Amino acid sequence: MTLSEDEIRERYRALALDWAAAKGEPKKANRIFKEHHGLYREIRDLELGCRVIESLLDDPEPSVRLLAATHALPFASARAEAVLRDLERGNGLYAMDAKYTLINFRTGRLNLEW
Repeated sequence: MTLSEDEIRERYRALALDWAAAKGEPKKANRIFKEHHGLYREIRDLELGCRVIESLLDDPEPSVRLLAATHALPFASARAEAVLRDLERGNGLYAMDAKYTLINFRTGRLNLEW
């Protein structure tokens, strides 16, 4: 990976926003989600990548926070769980996603290796 920290952050965030915008188009949303997960797989073992993901836990957009919190669970569990709990308590679009991400993480069934 030869992207800078800002380039990684911009790409990660843009894909998360594109995914959110495509919620009404399942095929498109799934394609974007897979692309986003591919980016995560590229950066997850890099200190720079983890730093970017953790920085996005404070993003104003819930879709960005949801994906960043999910991806931060392996290395910033306490902070990521707090973000997911906050999303779960809301009545927003991502409350159910956050709830089941937390359940799967706590029971050891969250698979980020695909």
